[in-house]
Amino acid sequence: MKRNTFHTVFFHIAARDVMAETAYFSSLGFEPLNSPMDGLTVISDGALRLSIGPENGISTGILLAGEKMEDMKLAVAQSGYQPSDGMFPMLSGPSGTHVTLIELPAFSCQAIGGKPIGLLGTFFEISVETKNHEATVEYWEKLGFEIIYGERDGNWVTLADDFMKIGFYRKDTVGHPFRSPAITYFEKDMKDRINLIKTLDIPVSYEVEACGDSASDAILETPSGNHIFAFTA
Repeated sequence: MKRNTFHTVFFHIAARDVMAETAYFSSLGFEPLNSPMDGLTVISDGALRLSIGPENGISTGILLAGEKMEDMKLAVAQSGYQPSDGMFPMLSGPSGTHVTLIELPAFSCQAIGGKPIGLLGTFFEISVETKNHEATVEYWEKLGFEIIYGERDGNWVTLADDFMKIGFYRKDTVGHPFRSPAITYFEKDMKDRINLIKTLDIPVSYEVEACGDSASDAILETPSGNHIFAFTA
């Protein structure tokens, strides 16, 4: 999507326990932002704006905000897709990643600095394991995303628009556990960051390429079961 009709993007988590999910991300260095609407908790690690709400509300996925709902729905319709009706119109791609539209005045969305402040460092992408790889890539391209890494006919590809990067991975081609959509980080010093996380008693669910007591890559799991990938760049 482009920065005209839309002005802000969140990665939204529908949590079993909003307070527990928020506390977990706070332990990773996320800091609170003002919430533009009742029922949403908004936090950020400096680069990723994360919203958290109850399971019976907005679905987990990309939450796109703009000034006027009708303009947003029209912009989506021009891509060939029709969002659902209701207070929060939604689209769902072939691999199940949701895009929800939310009408918000631009001034109600607090700016973020763009520099990482959390323990995991630099947010890279939202990662998705695909059920139908070709159809999924085509779907997001029609929504305005463009391939920036990888090859269309390969096992993985990363697409981006003006707001967000999303990586798509063919099902059963990734060796580690994969609960999508997952929040993914890359840093050159990720091994040290993983060791620090362990020191702080933040549990690591799965270690990749472990060597003794040190791991270069790890997977964390939030209280609501969402995966966070912490990988060495």
